[in-house]
Amino acid sequence: MSLVAIIGAGEIGGAVARALASRDRVDAIRLIDDKDSIAAGKALDLMQAGPVSGSTTRIEGAADLAAAAGASAIVLADPASGAGEWSGETGLSLLRRLRDGGHLERSVLVCAGAAHHVLMQQGFDELGLSRRRVTGSAPESLAATARALVALEARTAPNQVALIVIGRPPDRIVIPWSEASVAGHGLPSVLRPPQINQVERRLRGLWPPGPGALGTAAALFCEHVVVGSRRILSAFVSLDRDNGTKAPVCAWPVSIGQSGLERVTAPALSARDQIVVDEVMQ
Repeated sequence: MSLVAIIGAGEIGGAVARALASRDRVDAIRLIDDKDSIAAGKALDLMQAGPVSGSTTRIEGAADLAAAAGASAIVLADPASGAGEWSGETGLSLLRRLRDGGHLERSVLVCAGAAHHVLMQQGFDELGLSRRRVTGSAPESLAATARALVALEARTAPNQVALIVIGRPPDRIVIPWSEASVAGHGLPSVLRPPQINQVERRLRGLWPPGPGALGTAAALFCEHVVVGSRRILSAFVSLDRDNGTKAPVCAWPVSIGQSGLERVTAPALSARDQIVVDEVMQ
């Protein structure tokens, strides 16, 4: 049985559960929050919507972190208390509990928040978490926004646009335009340079994404963990530098599977973009 555990029944956590349930790609979802009445209420609401949408996914609420046992993917979202994304000492303590409880030995941890790259870095540096089994899904939300902006300029549908984002939002983001495409055509042959510049300017003002976008991106990552996929996603990861040391967490194109980080791609960058990426990777 495929199980996804979501830690936190806040807006992002609820959006993850909703997106997973609507796509009906996993067998069960556990929405875990110490305010178990809220988690149980959201789970019940989604379960009641299942027969309407045709979803057969079982959704449960729980208060104990032990309910994450056996999950293929664990999503770090936000608490129902309204305190925002897990962060700081509270977030680090939660990561420690997940590690010490053995939950991260077989599960892939998907950090859904826009600022979770900071918490991921703490987890790697202070807790020694596996860099392969911990990833952040928020950059894929930004990539989806970029696809929508390109689609508007090209007067096409967003699903006709292929691109990725790398770097660190919001001010150190790079889109390798030479590798992007619209309906199979190289994007530079479809959009003029002023149009591309317009997309870049608008994109900087659209970070962080909202809970719905963040939750949908995290759900997509969970599906890749459960069923596998060769699709390349923009994810927060920590990469190996050429000298063998670990680079800071940043957005990079990778593929995600049952073991977590499975493949890292090397996009072609312009001289200008390479400077930005080198600064981020220092």
